[in-house]
Amino acid sequence: WVVHPVLCRNVMVRGITVESWNGNNDGVDPDSCSDVLIENCTLRTGDDSIAIKSGRDQDAWRVGRPSENIVIRNNVMGSRHAGVCIGSQMSGGVRNVYVEDCRMESVSSALYFKGNLDRGGLVEHVRARRIHVQKVRSGLVWFETTYHGYRGGNFPPSFRDYIMEDLTCDEATGYAINVEGAEKAPIRDVVIRRATVHKARHPLSVKLVENFRLEEVRVNGQLLPTI
Repeated sequence: WVVHPVLCRNVMVRGITVESWNGNNDGVDPDSCSDVLIENCTLRTGDDSIAIKSGRDQDAWRVGRPSENIVIRNNVMGSRHAGVCIGSQMSGGVRNVYVEDCRMESVSSALYFKGNLDRGGLVEHVRARRIHVQKVRSGLVWFETTYHGYRGGNFPPSFRDYIMEDLTCDEATGYAINVEGAEKAPIRDVVIRRATVHKARHPLSVKLVENFRLEEVRVNGQLLPTI
């Protein structure tokens, strides 16, 4: 991870360029940090361009420091994995994240929210708007609650209160939108509004989600049902 502030307050990352294509090379990873601004950066990476974290498993539960009050704006991103990711090391929790006016080139997912059933953690109050993506391979928006868990699944994460609007994507070679909860960890309260994916292999996959709503979402020229 190229820029990795840990347990910090009042963090500003402005105008940097990262070109780092090795495996697991994230660009900027605020970890259990509060009051963070990431803006006007160019991040082309071998893993996630930006990944918000808050520690993992028992260590993060002991420390108990969430990442919170994070603004990500006016960045250019290209990566082998996600543009903006929350997780999967998010056992301390993440809240109040705002992503806006970003441009992404080729990424696996534009907005990726991931946890596993061993790790716990609450991720809530996430907002994204005015995001343009050239190409995604897994999903413009992707929620995953079963990422790489190995210890029995007794500590599921919680994902709730997301609003994402004014999203555009030229091409999705996998799903346009992929939201996958688990029986122990259904995803709650998600709104995707005014999103357009011009070309996608699969428009939509939604599993184990409560209070999920699409408003003016078009994929392959077709308006998707509100659900």
